[in-house]
Amino acid sequence: MSHFYLSHVRRVDEEWVAAFFRDLSAAVAACTGRPSETLGSRGDPYTLEVPLDSLSRSTVLVALLSPRYFSQSYCVAEWNYFQQRLDVHWSRTGRRADAVIPVVWEPDPDHPPAATSPFPPLHVPSQAYQRDGVLHLLRLKARYQDEYNEVLDALARRITAAREQLPEMHGFRTTAGAGVRPGARAGRRAVDFVMASMSRQDLPADRQAGQFYGDRPLDWSPYAPEGKGALASLVTDVATALDLAPDVLALDDKAVDRVGRDPDRLVVLLVDAWVARVREKQRLFAAVDGRPGRSTTVLEPRSEDDTESAARSTELDEAVDRMLPLLRSSFAEYQRWSLPDSERFTSALRKALIRLQNDAMKSVEADRAPAPTTGLAPFPLLGRRSS
Repeated sequence: MSHFYLSHVRRVDEEWVAAFFRDLSAAVAACTGRPSETLGSRGDPYTLEVPLDSLSRSTVLVALLSPRYFSQSYCVAEWNYFQQRLDVHWSRTGRRADAVIPVVWEPDPDHPPAATSPFPPLHVPSQAYQRDGVLHLLRLKARYQDEYNEVLDALARRITAAREQLPEMHGFRTTAGAGVRPGARAGRRAVDFVMASMSRQDLPADRQAGQFYGDRPLDWSPYAPEGKGALASLVTDVATALDLAPDVLALDDKAVDRVGRDPDRLVVLLVDAWVARVREKQRLFAAVDGRPGRSTTVLEPRSEDDTESAARSTELDEAVDRMLPLLRSSFAEYQRWSLPDSERFTSALRKALIRLQNDAMKSVEADRAPAPTTGLAPFPLLGRRSS
């Protein structure tokens, strides 16, 4: 029983994606005689979560490829989930399955599907589809109705031809950095997100709200209890939307050694205030705080739904003051501490990344500016000629 999962960049072109999903469901229904509402699923367009239940129930992944697809952590996770299912299926049965169908949503001249995907892309005779992708056909549907129907028919045939029962992937992790991103562009400024948190088993005895933690420090999820790795995915997606190349690290000696060593790498320290009370982490905090520089900043998520943290806010604030005195005093000009929800955290993160980028560019320009050869450096002109 074929069931497809539509993987796409969320919060972009939502009206068109929804229309395509409805049309594709109807096309598959016409081939199978089953109700269209039972044939497909996709992720919530307004969240970054990866719905593993829906993925595990699906026999085919339909990936709407665009220039941003492989820079979104949830798209990469959905792709990797099916890749691993296919690898396990082949190792068990010796059979290949046509279970991942790359579809051109928007063309990426630098990374065409045939060059970046190990799976056969959708082939249709339509030159308009090959040149401009499905989104273009949808937007000009009155003109390209026949070509659009060709895409739907070809895709529905491949979906309904899929008969292999793929294995579920128990224990699959959806956190950022889980796999290769074949479409990611090179040459972007790098940003390290250093996550100062803990695993559930390392929590202090007086920290009872274990639902915000997982088996690893990178599983910390202050705004989505039980949504392991949600913060890592969120910061990764915000960074890639700003054309940065992100990496998410746990706070350890290796991560501390990277902070401030390369002026071209931006660093964002993500602080769990409860970690500031852990004696074993004090040395690491002191090492990071000792070299803030232009390329380093800090944000502290503290969910308003975490009643335990709210009840001990004064104690937590004092602990952070002691552990990060320099960083704590350097960024008082706008809100970066005790961020109460994901919306305000995302806003603060975008501002912080933009500021880091600007500061880094100013630093590079200052380093490249030639020093005056004689006399004093001239003052800039003031008045109407100045900028």
